[in-house]
Parts: sequence; structure tokens; C-alpha cells
Amino acid sequence: MIIYEVNCLVDNGIVDEFREWLKPHVDAVLKAEGFHSAEVLNLTDDDQLTARPYSTGFSIRYRVSEQSALDHYLLHLAPALRQDGIDTFGNQFTAYRRVLKEGA
Repeated sequence: MIIYEVNCLVDNGIVDEFREWLKPHVDAVLKAEGFHSAEVLNLTDDDQLTARPYSTGFSIRYRVSEQSALDHYLLHLAPALRQDGIDTFGNQFTAYRRVLKEGA
């Protein structure tokens, strides 16, 4: 299992609007093959969040069955979903991503 994590730093002035947008966005991502679940967490301590004191942080963690499913999503589906966020909020947020694999 892979964890695909997207961290968003959102300008405080649009937090409520971003939260409303985020739910259908997460639902759209979960329609991708191999995506099983997601959790939306409040990001409370992060170096990048500290550098943006005017922001609120969210961390969305998706559980994905395998790397090939994530690769397919990133290549074919993610660009349009990312563009929707940019079209909606412009430069009022930033996002950065991490991929984690279970195991020691």
C-alpha cells in the first residue's frame, strides 16, 4: 500500500471556501483506479507552514493500492484536478506532495 500525501497551505482569507472545494476534489481523486480511501487532516506543525504564518494547513492522505495506480493518476488525471485548484484559487494557496510506502 502506498500513501500519497498532498499538503496544502491556504491563505487564511479563503479557508472556508477552500474547505468547501476540497470535499468534491477528494471525492474526484478517489474515483481513480487503485485509490481506496482518504483522510483530511489539519496540518499544525510544518516548516513550510511556519514560513507562511498567514496560512492554514491541510494534509490529505490517500491510500493507493500500488505504484502503477499512482503513476497512472499522476500522468492522466492529476493535471486537470490541479488546474481546477489553480483556476479557482490562483496563488492563494500552495501544495506540495509526498509519497510514502508502508514497511520497514
